[in-house]
Amino acid sequence: MKRAITFLLTVCFLANAFQGISQTRRIDSLLREMKSAHTDVQKLKTALAICEDYKAVSRDTLDFYAFYARQLAEKTNNKVLKDLAELAVASDYLRWGWGDSVLVTVTPLINRNKVGNAEERSVYFKALRLKALSYGSKSRFQEALEVLYKIINEAEQYKDTLALGENLNTIGSIALARNNPKEALKWLSRVGALELDRPEFKNIQGAVYVNMAEAYLQMNKIDSAGFFIKKGILIFKETENMFNLAMALQKQSAIFIATGQLHEAEQSLKEMIQYRSESGDRDMYLDDNISMIDFYIETKQIDKAIELCKQVLATGNLHNNEGDSSRVFANNINIQLEYFKKLSQCYKIKGDEKLYAETLEKIINASDSFYQVNSAEAIAELQTKYEVQKKENTIMQQTMAINRKNSRFYVLTIIAVFVVLTLAIWFFSFRKREKYKLRTILEKEKLLAAQSVAKAEENERKRIAADLHDNLGTFAAAILSNLDLIQPLDEAQSKSAIHELRNNSQAVVSQLHDTIWALKKDALPLTSISDRIKLFIQRIQPSYPNISINVVEKIEQDDTLSPAHAFHLFRIIQEAVNNSLRHSKAKEIIIGIQSNDKEWSVTITDDGAGIDINNTKGNGLINMKERAKEAGMKIEWVVGEVSGTKVIISKDTLVTT
Repeated sequence: MKRAITFLLTVCFLANAFQGISQTRRIDSLLREMKSAHTDVQKLKTALAICEDYKAVSRDTLDFYAFYARQLAEKTNNKVLKDLAELAVASDYLRWGWGDSVLVTVTPLINRNKVGNAEERSVYFKALRLKALSYGSKSRFQEALEVLYKIINEAEQYKDTLALGENLNTIGSIALARNNPKEALKWLSRVGALELDRPEFKNIQGAVYVNMAEAYLQMNKIDSAGFFIKKGILIFKETENMFNLAMALQKQSAIFIATGQLHEAEQSLKEMIQYRSESGDRDMYLDDNISMIDFYIETKQIDKAIELCKQVLATGNLHNNEGDSSRVFANNINIQLEYFKKLSQCYKIKGDEKLYAETLEKIINASDSFYQVNSAEAIAELQTKYEVQKKENTIMQQTMAINRKNSRFYVLTIIAVFVVLTLAIWFFSFRKREKYKLRTILEKEKLLAAQSVAKAEENERKRIAADLHDNLGTFAAAILSNLDLIQPLDEAQSKSAIHELRNNSQAVVSQLHDTIWALKKDALPLTSISDRIKLFIQRIQPSYPNISINVVEKIEQDDTLSPAHAFHLFRIIQEAVNNSLRHSKAKEIIIGIQSNDKEWSVTITDDGAGIDINNTKGNGLINMKERAKEAGMKIEWVVGEVSGTKVIISKDTLVTT
């Protein structure tokens, strides 16, 4: 049995953008949650959740919570919550059939939410869909299709499968409303090609099955229609989507009527009416009433069919219904057209030729008005426009794919160059590190070798000092001791020889002590050197009673010298003092020792006759210079303008320990 489906709400709602898990338990749970909410934000979010399933609640309840959500949203500065509240109000207007109010509400939402912004895209698609449904509620199919084509183009571009699936299904619904089931199946098959495994796609899939059942019913393929309507009903029962389930039961009743299964058709209609009554939509939808009229006709209850047609064909204000919020007036010309067709069929069956003729005239007038708005040429033009747009999108996507491949090639090339450069840098850096390691190893080996030599020298030095002390020193001390046991002879020559032998022995012992003093130490501070000089002065002072020899210390930081360097410094000071004693005829000799955190110096100053350093030749001065050079010290002589000589010894490149 073929019949037109002209009211877009009948089929467009089947692919509702705001799918809910349940239309009974979920709403009850949300209403309980609303009672327990304490803050305005909690109440707002709960109210929005109730309005999201705007077909699962009665129109009065939806009306209350939609405007309550708008009121709460105005108190916030959250743009998303405000936009969602406006969507709730627009859904409420659509539920009441106020298409113009829907357009006024969603237009600002469409303008201020951009499809290119991922955070705004969902609101954008929902607002556009409500706009299309508002056109459909007025049977303005051409305008509805223009919006729907725009949605699916952009949904394909941004890979929004949910928006794409529900709006493809709605385009198929419009094709069914225009009695073009083959075109409808083309659009519905595209939905079937999408990935619909996620839970939120369940209701879309069920809606597609119901629309496919309607398409096969229009094509008089009753078995296929029955197969798909059962699949749709099972899904809606599983998801507890009562609105869509009522719609599916209405389709099922039509299929039962077509096969003569009137009892089953009646049961489906009763179940449908129960669900409609629970949601407050008893007389809201065209197909429900058409199904009832068809049932009355098939069961020969023609008067009931005529009465229902007249009741629905009444026009008036939607809210002027004497408190019955389920009452809906058929103000739309397209809605009236379907009821006129059924009414004329009833008059024909009764044989009332006069009323039959009058009704046919009304059908002709209504058809003219309808086709002026929704001409086949205009819709075909829109479809052509969509196909062109689709091809342009395909070309654009191919261009983008080529650009992506080029970009990928350039990126890979850059990465390859970068990798090569990185490897080259790493290789040269590795070579540099290896050279540095080799150089470090060689230097370490040199250092270890030097340390080994120094340690060997140190051990040898200590051994020599020990040998000098234990052997030569012992014998020198023994000689000096034995001289004391020899009785001096009367002869002056013997006395002189013995005296000289004693002096030499004492000198040998003193020299040995000084050498051993230096060699036995690991390091010698300036204070230790100063103390040794004082001992030296004590030994020689008795031989020069007329000459004053003093040591003046100004040691702020006690620098340390290696044994060899300390011994050289001590010998230089000895030689400088001996030179002053022997050659300068000085009355006073001052040895000054100074040091701070930067440098140290030793000065030997006398008030003697002075010295001509340039014309003076002697082993003593040469030895002093050689010792200073070997120890890394500077030595210089400063002669006074009148008399006196100053010898200055200071640190040069000496490394102290």
